[in-house]
Amino acid sequence: MLKIPHFHTKIIVFKWGHLKTRFLEKLLILSEKDKKNLLSLSEKRKKEFLGVRYALKYIGINRNVFYNEKRKPFLFPQEKYISFSHSFEKIAIAISSYHIGIDIEKLRKKIVRIKKKFIREDESIFIHPNYEIDYLHIIWGIKESLYKLEGGIFPSFLDRYKVSPFCIKKDFCISCWIMKDSYSKRFSAFYRKIDDHYLVYIIDRDDEGMD
Repeated sequence: MLKIPHFHTKIIVFKWGHLKTRFLEKLLILSEKDKKNLLSLSEKRKKEFLGVRYALKYIGINRNVFYNEKRKPFLFPQEKYISFSHSFEKIAIAISSYHIGIDIEKLRKKIVRIKKKFIREDESIFIHPNYEIDYLHIIWGIKESLYKLEGGIFPSFLDRYKVSPFCIKKDFCISCWIMKDSYSKRFSAFYRKIDDHYLVYIIDRDDEGMD
């Protein structure tokens, strides 16, 4: 398990592929609402659902996960914001005093086939061809994190979100934007390569206007 500490934020990357659903169900104490939700999930989603709660329990956070009107999760009774992401055997969880979005993705060549769905023309010009797959995963992770930061209500990664030029292996803090009709808002995204995955997260310290 990897921990990335901040004064106001905890980020955990947890390997969970070896855990079995039945083991997790026996280990965790779930509310009646969570039990009902669990019954409606596929086996994969069920394992992800339980994996997040297991990871929280593992690091000593015994809180219920709730969602606001924008479906952004937070922890209760201690009001903290939480964001999580799953990719194959890894779960990434971010817990913060501020709104936060996180994404983790396993490096896969097939991302090249869908790049036109999320790469803008002004983003394609700074992607180095020798590291295209890495750039695509980082940009995807940034836009997915912005999407979660907003509450997942604007699915257009081309029109709504923009990533400023950066140099891989040099710039680990990247400027990015949520572009609205009346104004745009700038954020700083951070990324890290963990084994064959890319982790990206964005903390909105000035979260006025995000609710």
